[in-house]
Amino acid sequence: MQRREFLRLSAAAAALSATPDAPVAFGASNDEPGIERFPPFDADLQDALQRAPDDDAFWALIRREYTPPAEYVDLDQANTAPTPRRVFDAFIARARRLSHAPAARFGEMWEKELDAVTRPALARYLGAAPEHLAFTANATSALNTVLHGFPLERGDEVLVTDHEYPDMIETLRLRARRDGIVLRVVRVSNASEDPLALVSRIAEAIGPRTRLMLISHISAWSGVILPVARATAAARARGVAVVVDAAQSVGILDVGFDAIGCDFLGASLHKGLAAPMPTGVLLMRPEHAGKVSPLHPPSWDTSKHPMDLYEWSGTFNMAALSTIKEALDFQRVLGAERKRTRLRQLGAYWQDALRGVSGVRMLTPREGDRSCGPAAFAIEGVESGPLAKSLRERRRVSVQDKAGPHSPFTNAIRVSPGAHTTFRELDRLVVAVRDIARAGRLP
Repeated sequence: MQRREFLRLSAAAAALSATPDAPVAFGASNDEPGIERFPPFDADLQDALQRAPDDDAFWALIRREYTPPAEYVDLDQANTAPTPRRVFDAFIARARRLSHAPAARFGEMWEKELDAVTRPALARYLGAAPEHLAFTANATSALNTVLHGFPLERGDEVLVTDHEYPDMIETLRLRARRDGIVLRVVRVSNASEDPLALVSRIAEAIGPRTRLMLISHISAWSGVILPVARATAAARARGVAVVVDAAQSVGILDVGFDAIGCDFLGASLHKGLAAPMPTGVLLMRPEHAGKVSPLHPPSWDTSKHPMDLYEWSGTFNMAALSTIKEALDFQRVLGAERKRTRLRQLGAYWQDALRGVSGVRMLTPREGDRSCGPAAFAIEGVESGPLAKSLRERRRVSVQDKAGPHSPFTNAIRVSPGAHTTFRELDRLVVAVRDIARAGRLP
C-alpha cells in the first residue's frame, strides 16, 4: 500500500461513518479544493514599504504585522518567535478548513498543499532536493530521529561540541547507557580565539571509532555562529557522518544543506522563520534513507517516498506545516540581508550600551561573521536564574537564563530580539542591567 492509497482509504472510512452537518462557508464555497494563499500586503502598505526612506521607517511598517505582548518586552525570540499576523491568519484559515472534515482533508492537504507547494518551496529555501526533506514538529524531533536511529555499535564514538542543545546531549547519554557508545566533547572557540580553532580540535578528536558528529550552526547558549561547513568538511574527510542542528539559524542565516555538505540537518521553523508552532524539518542525504531507524515507521510502502519513514508520526499539525509556505513568503518581503542587518543593529545597540559597565561581561563575539543578533552576557556576582526572573517580574523584560545542565557557562543571560523589536524596548533592558550591575545585587 502506498501513501496515497492509505490516506484515501482512511478518508473513505471516515466519510462512511460521518454525520452530515450544515455547510460552513470558506471563501466562495465550502467545497472549493484550494486554500487561501498568503494574503498580499494592502496596496497602501506595499507602496509604503517600497518607498520607505530608511530602515526605521521600513521596520515601523513591518511592526504593524505583529502584536507584541502588553505585559513585557519579548527579548527571548530565539526560543520561539511570534508569527506575523498574515502568516497566522493563513494558518487559522487552514485549521478551520481542516476541522470541518479532518479525515478527508488531511490527505488532501498532504497531497495538494504539503507535497505540491510547501515541500518544494522549503527545499529551495534550504538548498536541498524536495525528496530529501521530511517535515517534523521541531528540531528536537528531527535530531532525535538521527541520534536515536543512526547505526552505532558498542564502542563507537559520537563527537559533539560543548555548545550543543541539552536535550540532544541527553539523547546521546541514553544511547551510551543503552548501546555502549562513547560521547566525546570538543570545546568551541571562545570570543578571543580564532573561530577555526574549533575545526582543528574536531580533526584532532576524531579517532578510528568516531562515526558521527553533532554540531550547531548557531549556539543556543550564546548565539555564536560556528564554522559548520569547515567542521563538516574536516569530519567527512575522515569518514565521520555529520548532523547539523540548525534550530537557531534557519530564517536568520543562509542555510544551504548542499553547501554545508552535512549528512543530516534538523531545524525548528517556528524560531527564525516565524512559522506557526510547532513546525520543523529534517534533511537527509539519500544514502542514509532506510539505514537510519525511524522513530515512528509508517504502515505503508515507502519506496516512492523514502522520507515518509521519518515524516510520519501519526496525526500531525497539517495546518501549521502547510503554512510554512506563507512564512517563507513573509521572509522574502523582509529580505534576508535586510533582516540580518537589522538584527545586527539591534544586537550592537544594547551590547554597546552595556559595554564598559562595571560587572557586565559579554559572552558572545561581536564580529559580523560570528554573531547575528542573539547574544549572551553575565553580571558578576548575580546568578543568571534569579536575574532572568527579576528582569521579567520587576522590569517587564523577558530574556532567557542560559546556565544549567550541559551549558558551557555557569552564569549567562541570552538576549534575542526580533527584527521588529524597537530600540526603545532595548532601552528598558539596558537601564535594568545597568542598575543591577551598579548595585552588584538584585533588588
